[in-house]
Amino acid sequence: MNGDTKFFLIFGSIFGGVGSIIAVTGIIIGINTRSFVSAAIPAQGTVIELQQRLSSPDSKGYRSYVYYPVVQFTTRSGESTVFESNSASNTPEFAKGQQVEVLYSPDNPSSAQINSWLSLWFLPLMLGGLGSSFALVGGIVIFKSLLGLMSSKKMV
Repeated sequence: MNGDTKFFLIFGSIFGGVGSIIAVTGIIIGINTRSFVSAAIPAQGTVIELQQRLSSPDSKGYRSYVYYPVVQFTTRSGESTVFESNSASNTPEFAKGQQVEVLYSPDNPSSAQINSWLSLWFLPLMLGGLGSSFALVGGIVIFKSLLGLMSSKKMV
């Protein structure tokens, strides 16, 4: 086995392995989100605040702000609940005072989420798609390396 083939087998294995882990993580988060959505109770909520936080610096060292909506809603049992969304955006996705649909678990109303695509599905789809792409590239590299290895052995 030459050095190039060995490198590509190792590279493909690492790339494919990491991609598989990321894809499986996305799938697990997606399954958990689906379970949450199917068991959750809808309610009307109001954005009462936009929690502003500094984001991580970009490659040039610039920092910007991201905004997490803070939402208040009332459960079916009459309990007023306030929660901060788990998703943020660079420009606020929601405005203070805006009405939003909320999904909450009757067992734990404080773990509510805004019923929006970004809040519920962006992370599992991003991880699943990115991880699958990495796994596919890693698999192709491994497959081509093994084909090259087999064809070089036939010539010997």
